[in-house]
Amino acid sequence: MDYVSRLLRAINDYNDTDDNSKETLRDLICVISDNAEIKADPFIRKLLYVASQKMRVFGYNILNQLGSDPDETATELSLTRDESIKEIYRSQVWENNILDKTQKEIIDFFQSLPDGQRRMLVSAPTSYGKTFIMREILYINRHRYNNILLVFPTVALLRENAENMEKLNREKGLGYSVIKSVDNEFDITAKNIFVFTPERAMQLLAGFDGLNLDFFFYDEMYKIDEDFCYDETDEKEENEEQASPKKKSRYSTTASFLDEARAKTFRICLYMLSKLVPEYYLAGPNLSEEHFGYGMKAFLQSNRIHVKSVLFEPTKRIRVDSFASKIKEHIEGLPIIPISEERVEGKNKGERICAVVDYIKRHNYGQTLLYCTTPAKANDYATILAVKNQGSLVEDNDYCIFMDHIRRAYDVNGSIEQWSFFKVLQKGFAMHHRKLPKYIQKEVLDLFNRGMFDLLFCTSTIVEGVNTNAKNMVILNASKGKAKLTGFDLKNIIGRAGRYYHNFIGRYYLFDRELVTIVDEKLILDFITYGERELGTIDLDNADMLDLTHNNRQAKQTRIEQQSGFALPEEVFRKNRLVKKEQQESLLRHLLRADEDFYKFHQYLKYPNILEEFIEYPALNVILRIFQAAGLIDEFTVKYYTAISIGYVQDGFYGILKYQIKQAESADIKYDGAYSKAFKTQKDIIEHKIPKLLALFESIFLCAASIRGISTNNFSLSKVIRFYEAGVRSYLGEQLVEYGFPIDAIRRIEAEYPQLTSLGCSEAKLFVKQNSRPIMLLLDEYERRLLRKAFLSLN
Repeated sequence: MDYVSRLLRAINDYNDTDDNSKETLRDLICVISDNAEIKADPFIRKLLYVASQKMRVFGYNILNQLGSDPDETATELSLTRDESIKEIYRSQVWENNILDKTQKEIIDFFQSLPDGQRRMLVSAPTSYGKTFIMREILYINRHRYNNILLVFPTVALLRENAENMEKLNREKGLGYSVIKSVDNEFDITAKNIFVFTPERAMQLLAGFDGLNLDFFFYDEMYKIDEDFCYDETDEKEENEEQASPKKKSRYSTTASFLDEARAKTFRICLYMLSKLVPEYYLAGPNLSEEHFGYGMKAFLQSNRIHVKSVLFEPTKRIRVDSFASKIKEHIEGLPIIPISEERVEGKNKGERICAVVDYIKRHNYGQTLLYCTTPAKANDYATILAVKNQGSLVEDNDYCIFMDHIRRAYDVNGSIEQWSFFKVLQKGFAMHHRKLPKYIQKEVLDLFNRGMFDLLFCTSTIVEGVNTNAKNMVILNASKGKAKLTGFDLKNIIGRAGRYYHNFIGRYYLFDRELVTIVDEKLILDFITYGERELGTIDLDNADMLDLTHNNRQAKQTRIEQQSGFALPEEVFRKNRLVKKEQQESLLRHLLRADEDFYKFHQYLKYPNILEEFIEYPALNVILRIFQAAGLIDEFTVKYYTAISIGYVQDGFYGILKYQIKQAESADIKYDGAYSKAFKTQKDIIEHKIPKLLALFESIFLCAASIRGISTNNFSLSKVIRFYEAGVRSYLGEQLVEYGFPIDAIRRIEAEYPQLTSLGCSEAKLFVKQNSRPIMLLLDEYERRLLRKAFLSLN
């Protein structure tokens, strides 16, 4: 095949305003660059360099390691011209980075807007470099922006971007404090970069009225219109469908009022920020203006937000149908030696998974992510592959040390040998989902990106902006939990196959015919607060009357009239915006009329260390009983949460796991369910629901005391809330948890050295260094290595 002629023709025909010519040249560059034998030809390398320069898509040359014209006969004039072009597009942050043409245009456009009116929504493909653009904007405006808020959808993305901002801040001497938690100490009059999830951003806005934000960045903003659930929440419901009525009631609690769909959090957080902050940059994939709903258009118009759309995908993605008896690549028109079709032996999904994995290996297509709807499905599919197919494992010392740690930390009575996560790791591939501890999620991704194994089963948590080196994405299900995948979901998942600057080609394999329909569906994005759809009570209560359409305005007016007799002050509601006003009012009314319950808790205020009252005494049970008396939770929830809390306080996660393993053994059920329930209990109840209940109780109790005219002596449950959220007592421990360090390991150190709980981060780091030998003896080799790495990144 004459690649030279094809390239020359495509280069000469290239027109920046013609999508067809751009895609033709893109396809040629990617296909040829992905073939080491073809691109070894010196003249083809010369043409690849010229093509990348002409397109101003410099990532191609960087990935091909073409820093300059490879032609040794190139004239000094042409070399100077090329360097001048690159100089125009050179990053202001890192001088070795070159911006693509569209990236520079977006940055220049933002800077061209008047001060105080720089508001932009950028729609661009997955892995386009939206956060890269954000860093450029921050650096250019470093003298204008004092307080900056960066909002990311997941904790994993939060950590990754916080590390990037800390590096930028440190190496460029910008003078910011990088804050990852609302409970971190910071000076609102100084320079701060807050790197938060929407939930933490809401806490920031509620707790610091005097904070003036100069700029915010909002990633994956399409989630404002997606009432999705976490994958493990749906798995619980899936399991309950198979349980007896007795078991259903046993594992159901009445604290579900704390589980509003995350879209509400995304939506209300963005709504508030857009009202408060003068300049911002909103980002997301596939946000086409022609498919904006009425509410989205109204949001953009009322806030004078400019939209910039980038449709060009720098990575070539190839669709592979895998839902029938054949594996079929859609490669029409590509200059490649095609494997267009291959028959699959076996009809059930497990056999087809094995066939596709074998297909990818035989053709040397690279590392693979396999998307599953829930952790339960990831377990099932990974187990099938483990039985039928050995993964490709490159064992090294780091991997062995990690496996030894997993065995030591999570083995109860030999149960680890039956835990699917551990078994598939031994087979040479892994799983990644939200139920796993944060540090295990991070380690699995690091091992995958370093090439320790080449197959990774995942749920939605890994496709929400987490970057990997995967070239293939196998999409096994057309849903996310119980809900059908949206077009936004699927495009985002597909975008994880073949990351720009790492791969030229990505393949995505569709295992369900319905996925073909979803791929082609129109991606309608709406902002329902401004739209004509009927709003729920929480959205109504958090919206300004003038932003609502007629029917919703009437509904809000009715609610205002209904709430006219409420004792709940507006400033208290603002601290708990995602809990219905009626529920807050019920709790407040109970504390105002039930003297016995009010004073039963009020007595704890006289103790100097209220955290100890929760750890050593039944203070949590008292609060839960008050919620029960107010009609917000039931008797079972009180007993269940109290028992879980006592076990966790005493033995950490290992105590929860022992309990669940014992339950599994007595019921003669698989250990996978025990591990799943243990991790879910820690995340859903210990780290999520109990802190939310405590935060709600604190604000309502303070309000009740104020109305009663009773002093609370600067009462705060912040230390208690942080203990349940992080699982540790010291500030250093909280920092280590944020970094991704095993919680139970931190608790061992704190138990041996209780003085750490009274030290700040710097003093605690010094203490650990001075006592490093005995402290290291409390840890296994993996934990010791991780602690050394963590100390290098902690402020």
